[in-house]
Amino acid sequence: MITIKFIWRLLAVALWFISLTVSAANLTSELESFEQRLRQETPMPVGEVLDTLESRLLSNDYTQSEKARIGALYVVYMLKIHHSASDNVIAVLESVSQDKESGPVIRVGLARMYGINAEYSKSYYLFEGLLKQASLAPDVRALAIAYLIVTYSENQVFASNARLINTLSELIFSNQLEQILPLHNYMVADYYHSINSLDIALEYYEKSLNGALSQQDWLLVSDNLYDIGILHRNRGNYDAAISYFRKAEANDKNIDINYSEYLALYGMATTYFNSGQYDLALPLSEAVTSHPLTSAFYDTEIYKWRAKAFLDMKQYAEAEEALDISRKMYDEDRTAEQTTWRAELEQIAAHITAARGDYKTAFAQYEQFHEDYLDAKKYEDLELIESANLVHQIEQEREKASELEKENESISALLTAIESARATQQRYNQWLVVVIVLGIVTLLIILYLLRKSRHTNQLYADAKAKAELQDKLKTDFLSNISHEIRTPLNAIIGFGQVLTEKLDNPKHKRLTNQIVNSSEMLLQLINDLLDFSKIEAGKLELDAEQYNIRHSLKKLADIFHGQAQNKGLKLVFSIDPELPPVLIFDELRFKQILANLISNAIKFSSEGKIEIRLKLLRIDEESCTFEAGVKDTGIGISEAQKETLFEPFIQAESSTARKYGGSGLGLHICNQLLSLMDSKLELESETGKGSDFFFTLTMPYATQIKPVKPVTKSSDNTFSGQRLLLVEDNDINVEVILAMLSTTSLQITRAANGREAVQQMVDNTFDIVLMDIQMPEMDGYEATRHIRQEMGITTPVIALTANAMSQDIEACCAAGMNDHISKPVQKDTLLDTIMKYLSND
Repeated sequence: MITIKFIWRLLAVALWFISLTVSAANLTSELESFEQRLRQETPMPVGEVLDTLESRLLSNDYTQSEKARIGALYVVYMLKIHHSASDNVIAVLESVSQDKESGPVIRVGLARMYGINAEYSKSYYLFEGLLKQASLAPDVRALAIAYLIVTYSENQVFASNARLINTLSELIFSNQLEQILPLHNYMVADYYHSINSLDIALEYYEKSLNGALSQQDWLLVSDNLYDIGILHRNRGNYDAAISYFRKAEANDKNIDINYSEYLALYGMATTYFNSGQYDLALPLSEAVTSHPLTSAFYDTEIYKWRAKAFLDMKQYAEAEEALDISRKMYDEDRTAEQTTWRAELEQIAAHITAARGDYKTAFAQYEQFHEDYLDAKKYEDLELIESANLVHQIEQEREKASELEKENESISALLTAIESARATQQRYNQWLVVVIVLGIVTLLIILYLLRKSRHTNQLYADAKAKAELQDKLKTDFLSNISHEIRTPLNAIIGFGQVLTEKLDNPKHKRLTNQIVNSSEMLLQLINDLLDFSKIEAGKLELDAEQYNIRHSLKKLADIFHGQAQNKGLKLVFSIDPELPPVLIFDELRFKQILANLISNAIKFSSEGKIEIRLKLLRIDEESCTFEAGVKDTGIGISEAQKETLFEPFIQAESSTARKYGGSGLGLHICNQLLSLMDSKLELESETGKGSDFFFTLTMPYATQIKPVKPVTKSSDNTFSGQRLLLVEDNDINVEVILAMLSTTSLQITRAANGREAVQQMVDNTFDIVLMDIQMPEMDGYEATRHIRQEMGITTPVIALTANAMSQDIEACCAAGMNDHISKPVQKDTLLDTIMKYLSND
């Protein structure tokens, strides 16, 4: 028998279900109203709607399912204004991100917001998870790809963007997602803008702008007007840039949150800073930083420009204040990024310090900038190089898309003709047959083109795989050769340095110095071989400092004196007495060029003399120009041989290598190095009468001579009996290190491999560890990871290895090592590095 209590419960459940249904219907109606208002109302009520949706998300009056639907609309428009939500709103979005219907769109929004907050690892993880879902709707997939492209651009990952743009293009055309085309064109434009292909970028910005205007997407209209202005600013077309920013400002009437106004203010401020109009730029910059829509990303840039402007106006206190704000905002907001942009802040700091007269501190700051810039530049250059290789492929895809668009129009016309023919079948029967035949031919052509495209793509993939394999084999070969040669050189140079310090006989000391100098020249030749591909790619950079050019030539005389004397040749140095003694140049590369020329002169001469000259041509208040040359009395070079003389791996004639040896690489490297110094090799020669190689250089000279760095030897005994663990399997290398550290009070324990090192760390306590890499049983990488991860020991670990390529250094850091010293080991470098870490005790 049904009781009254049961009936009341049934009625309560029914009422609850009805209330849920009514609530869901009301929410659906409200969200549809919001979307309609955002599409149709002017001004576009994006601020009002976002505030309302945010209050709904933070309210307790909605279920998780309802908040997911609210969140999906919320993130779409937050992304359109390129803003991240507050932490409490992000927490709500994360809690509903697994909703079956609305979850994918929310995860796209969260991934982009993580990117805006510079949390790139979280951002990429979420994007990748979304794009792996085969069931993801095409429009959501397109949205995810589009905002992943923006995130990659912000993080300087240009090569990945090239591939993603191709994928996005195919997705839009294959699924007829015309509503996303303006956003797609904007992403393509932004990519080309990033890699400095400005003409192509402008073409796509204009396409996107026209599409956004037709859809009345006023936010995207603002983005395009702003970015076209930035493009003109970067080209130096300041009037055109200001014109587009004014248009963006005028578009602000179509949006209710002053979005366009903010972009325009920022664009005009940076343009006036670029053009040096500080009286206009500074007031605008204050308006940017006080704007309700401002963000740390843009403010960091504004304060950087303010610092540069105040520096130009000699207002150093204001410049330093603006720079400190820019640094702080960047480091707090973008903790995971290392960019050339951040390094530039240290360059500005150096200029401010120098302007105040503190040149010593300024020089240290500039060295820090140079180091940070090179670290960031290597990463950015690799990305740009890889991206540039894909530009051609993207252009082909553009042409293909254009052709497919035309073919689609042709097919549409054919279908229209078929429908017309059916309506008047009796009268146009023959025309119908013609149309069908044309349609079949068109389809066959499309199929043929698709098949050919797949074949071409496969050939490209195969060629790319082979090229990558060859590049890896070359890198591995060079790395192994470098390691095998550096190991014996470590003993030669190391023992030579120690012996030089211990010898009292001047003659013996000079001979030992020649051994060390010659070994270091051999080491430099190895480095040249490793750098050859970098030189060919044009990425080798000079490291200019103050050097006494006469001392540089004396080092060369010490190295080549014995070789010349053995062949009965006389080395003659002719240095113009008017030439300033201390110049600013890259001593290593300058000596490398002259050493190559002197070596060749000795090799190809059997009698007479070798003249090395520095002849002053002109001098002014800051720099001097001189001619450097090496003239010999050797076999000479014919006119025919001169044509290919500077090509890599080519000698004057085939018999030269057999008779005199050599790789034919030296003159090519000299010319490449001189091109970095805005010069080139010149040659005057006649067969049988000798050769004269010469070049012209302009070098600034030092007006204030920097103090000589104190010799590390003075700090040999500053150690206080700290314990050092030396992990090295090569007995000779152990002797070298022990000899170098013999004058210190360090207590040294040796481990012959990584496994012994781990056991030593278990049994004893050490203040510092010198760790070799290639060892039996357990290598240095594995040993360091065990010490860090399994044992939790934070003792400084310094890599001491013949693995000296950039990827080797990165691998050491990844394993947990604190620093890297390459073999052959320089005693000063070894002592300075140990002191750096032990001085922190």
